[in-house]
Amino acid sequence: IMANIKHAVVRTDNLGGTKNGEQLASVIFYSSDAPAAIDNGNIVVLGEKLGREAYKATAPAAGAVKEDLYVIAEEELFYDQTVAHYLTEWVNEAGKTIRAYSLDSKGGFSVTAEAFEGTPEIGKTVGYTAGSTKITVQTDAADDTTFGTILEKETVGFGDGKYTYFYISLK
Repeated sequence: IMANIKHAVVRTDNLGGTKNGEQLASVIFYSSDAPAAIDNGNIVVLGEKLGREAYKATAPAAGAVKEDLYVIAEEELFYDQTVAHYLTEWVNEAGKTIRAYSLDSKGGFSVTAEAFEGTPEIGKTVGYTAGSTKITVQTDAADDTTFGTILEKETVGFGDGKYTYFYISLK
């Protein structure tokens, strides 16, 4: 039986990669040198190329800059059509090639609270924490790890298909 874990949900809104393929990457996420599962809306950096198409993606390390960061945003394709599924059930499986969008652009994206470390609030700056793929809600002033600001909070849908998104404008 699966635990009732809610996974992060992402919307690519107006990230550069929605129009410019050069700002997209195919990645396989690794944690501790092994392929691992990862939620959409999590932040990674690219490492070496794994074959012709995909890159090895890992949690950002200290010193990463905005130009290095990518947000995971794979399409949610549920193969079991016998039951209703909700986006919060989706997790990208270990070892699968998934889509990542560069944060090195103007624009922004939206994620649900599950993607954050800390409590997301309008006006807060967000960044990364070395070794974590979660988006860090910053409590102090913006610093070298900052990549955006939460500008809006929007709830869409109804019932179990209701999602509250926080829109992050990229700096």
